[in-house]
Amino acid sequence: MLTVPENIEDRSYEVDFLNCVIDKADDFKVIDSDSHFAEFVGIHLSKIHEGKLFLQEIIKPSDRQRVIMQITKKDSPYIYTSFDVINEKGELVFVHCTAQNYEDSSKCRLVLADVSKSREKTEKLEAKTQEMNHLIDLVTGGVCQFQVTDDMHFNATYMNDSCSQLFGADQEKDNYDDSVFRIDDLIYPEDRTVVFQAVGKAMATGEDLDLECRMMTCDKEYVWFKLNASVRKYDGVKNPIVNAMFSDISRVKEAEKRADNVSEKLANLLNNLTGAMFFSSYEKPFEAVIFSGDFAKLLGYTRNEIYEKLNCDISSLVKDNIEHLEEDMKAQLSKKGKSKARYNIKTKTLGIVEVIDRRKLVTQRDGSTALICELEVDESQLDY
Repeated sequence: MLTVPENIEDRSYEVDFLNCVIDKADDFKVIDSDSHFAEFVGIHLSKIHEGKLFLQEIIKPSDRQRVIMQITKKDSPYIYTSFDVINEKGELVFVHCTAQNYEDSSKCRLVLADVSKSREKTEKLEAKTQEMNHLIDLVTGGVCQFQVTDDMHFNATYMNDSCSQLFGADQEKDNYDDSVFRIDDLIYPEDRTVVFQAVGKAMATGEDLDLECRMMTCDKEYVWFKLNASVRKYDGVKNPIVNAMFSDISRVKEAEKRADNVSEKLANLLNNLTGAMFFSSYEKPFEAVIFSGDFAKLLGYTRNEIYEKLNCDISSLVKDNIEHLEEDMKAQLSKKGKSKARYNIKTKTLGIVEVIDRRKLVTQRDGSTALICELEVDESQLDY
């Protein structure tokens, strides 16, 4: 049941928007605005068009230098900031500002959102946002942004807390360009070529990156990460920017390694078992996922030939009606959990031989099912 919180009014926001255009080359003169902005600052619109107002005149003195530096920052088409402005009554009003620098021009458009009536609520929201960002960091892993230089270095321009902690970056420094924190220095030597080629391809094609590589962490250990990234090119910025996320997959890799070891041991065990045995699935009963040495010997194919030529599927070698065989096997397996069938199979060395196919349905540890299969043939048909 959906209920409306009693304090829902605490979540409401009163916002007024003020628009103006300034000329940075003319001492930040306000050269145009909407009527709402003119009323707010208490200057007639015609006077604004005559150049009677300058941006710094309406900004709180302690905020002026910071705001001017943000607006004039190089290679920044958009700027988002907050500060206090002075209204027609001389009162300080808190605003959020979105500034858009015109391309190939000294003009800049400012959109001021007057949220003074909601400033206290905004501060509470910012505290909540910090908490949420921290939770997001814990879930998503290391998020960063880096610029690809002419000599193919990856200079970090932004890192979230998780990324800084993972790679040992200085979290106190806001501008990573100054410290030249290079992401590429962390890449495992044997993985560098793969990563550089992937980034180069993404820069050329615009395709996203999705790869696995090893990176050195703050503990000076190489750890497996999954790298998902996209390349962006911005007007006025010579070198492309890469937005990237690093996810620690070391546990996945360890699990894969253990699974590979188990599979290898199982394959070695089956290879040395007596009898033409193989594993298949209920859905594809003639697909030999893993098989014994005697199974390959019966068919007359090497292990590589079974993998490459037959694609582990022996249904093409069965000379009887394959659909009827599968239907009968599945009926027996569904009813009794095991099956028995006779059919002819074409081998590479013995020609066509009749086999007895015995199968048992087993449940694996993960809950899925598999078939243990054994082919039996009359010894008089064999000539090993």
